[in-house]
Amino acid sequence: MTIKEIARALNVSTATVSNVIHGHLEKMSPETAQLIREKIEQYQYIPNMGARMLAKGASQIIGVITNYPNREEKYALQDPFVSEMIGGLENAIRSRGYYMMLRAAQNAPEIHQIAQTWNADGLIVMGLQANQCRELQEATNKPLVFVDCYFDPGEQYNNIGLDDQGGMYALTQYLLSLGHREIVFVGDQPELWGVDARRLRGHQEALKEAGIAWEENRYFYIAKDRKRRDQDFGRLARRIGAASAFMFISDYYAAEAINYFKDHGYQIPRDVSVTGFDDNILSHVVRPRLTTVHQDIAQKAEMAVKGIADLLMGDLEEAVDVRLPTRIVKGKSVRNLKFVESV
Repeated sequence: MTIKEIARALNVSTATVSNVIHGHLEKMSPETAQLIREKIEQYQYIPNMGARMLAKGASQIIGVITNYPNREEKYALQDPFVSEMIGGLENAIRSRGYYMMLRAAQNAPEIHQIAQTWNADGLIVMGLQANQCRELQEATNKPLVFVDCYFDPGEQYNNIGLDDQGGMYALTQYLLSLGHREIVFVGDQPELWGVDARRLRGHQEALKEAGIAWEENRYFYIAKDRKRRDQDFGRLARRIGAASAFMFISDYYAAEAINYFKDHGYQIPRDVSVTGFDDNILSHVVRPRLTTVHQDIAQKAEMAVKGIADLLMGDLEEAVDVRLPTRIVKGKSVRNLKFVESV
């Protein structure tokens, strides 16, 4: 049933019915309003979303754009970190009365096009390089909140991130405290940037403090392409023995590697220790339970949405760059070499 049909059945104007739907009851009697509500409920009328948006002068849409480059594009939304983040964003956006529009973008030009053409009140953008964030800020006048972007000190951008460097520094210190000295850091790019570069920096900082020189052979590069990763894990496995631990930039790759090693006869952590980063669902289900760095993804999502809401309400007077804390989760995937030596 349409608004016109409801109005005709009750012998009132369509404007009167619309006012009840939108809560404008100042110019009608309580009896009339109640009759209209009963008729709406009787026919289970659902207001047209587009019409409501036009009436409010806003879309009520928050756009969410992901561009995390450390996974294959066609599997981007399957990544546990990304999917958990999106779930957290949708919940926080819905709780504030907005709708979420999602796009897994493949490159910066696509993101610029979305920013300029989407009828969204604001945008949350995840996984861009700092220079891409700067360009996007210049290209649109929409409220923007970035997630996991690193800017130079003093720059004024709204960003919700993580203490990636501190998290990997602490995890490396933990491995060193257990007697590990020959550690291989595993990433998926020839040269790391963004959050991954900060994680590597934290690892290098801890090694330096322990008097261990950083050498290029301490970094191992695996492919993003799933079809090539088994071959790469095979090459990595050949370093077991010379290396006592592999530190992966994410739980995603750590879990894959553990499965590969176990399928090929290696025992974790007897033969080699493995660590990840994120503490997502994969770290809980893989066996042995993964030693990793925890980040509160739900909190990160909530703060990103709060930032957009504050911008839309005019409550954010200056840009906010947040770095959420991390903590180590000690699973069963790391061997205590000092204990072995003392036995």
